[in-house]
Amino acid sequence: MLKKMKYIISSAAVGCFMLAASPASYAVDMDSLFVDTEATDTNIGLYSQYVWRGQRQSVGAMSVQGDVGLAHDSGASANVWFATLGAGNATEFDITLDYSADLEFMSYSAGMILYRYHNNGAANASEVYAGVSHDLGSATAYYDIDSKNIWLDLTSGIELAELAIEGTLSFSAPDVGTSEFVNLAIGVSKEIEMRDIVISPSFTYNYHMGALATAATPDALVLSVNITY
Repeated sequence: MLKKMKYIISSAAVGCFMLAASPASYAVDMDSLFVDTEATDTNIGLYSQYVWRGQRQSVGAMSVQGDVGLAHDSGASANVWFATLGAGNATEFDITLDYSADLEFMSYSAGMILYRYHNNGAANASEVYAGVSHDLGSATAYYDIDSKNIWLDLTSGIELAELAIEGTLSFSAPDVGTSEFVNLAIGVSKEIEMRDIVISPSFTYNYHMGALATAATPDALVLSVNITY
């Protein structure tokens, strides 16, 4: 359970601050904020289907996915990702607020994801997460505030013959009364640079294990072409 820190500032302190801060200094602070913030790479891609954590979301239909974001030099960032779901003309929007930093031997990140669905508000959800990464790979834990499920991703990858090969082992530690779920995703992609854009064809195979590896949750292959600019 996360606890929000509350800062209490007396009205007298606020008054002193307002008297001390000149319009010029305020303008300098705002200018610095915008100078240190820049847009991250924008992505748009076409996928043979939308698979999230090993589970089919677009019911086998093709999906258009993409994202835009902003990052500040402090390590804070905000990102909006979307995916078309096919059924019922629903579209998923994931809003991520993140803070990342580097340590001497690794980096870490923490943040929150808001899952919002156009034409299917009942599916809305929120997660908090924390992760660490190293040259060998990364580990990230997600906690679903609504269902109280915990999801763990372990990811590692290599480059071979100009191909990026990545594997992610995922494990769900669900709330009492639900089944565990284990998924292994193996992906292969290649970046093709063309002037100011990068085209990345890829395929990812999701292999299910655990209690949910049934005929109702078949293994899933995803083919995609993504453009970054």
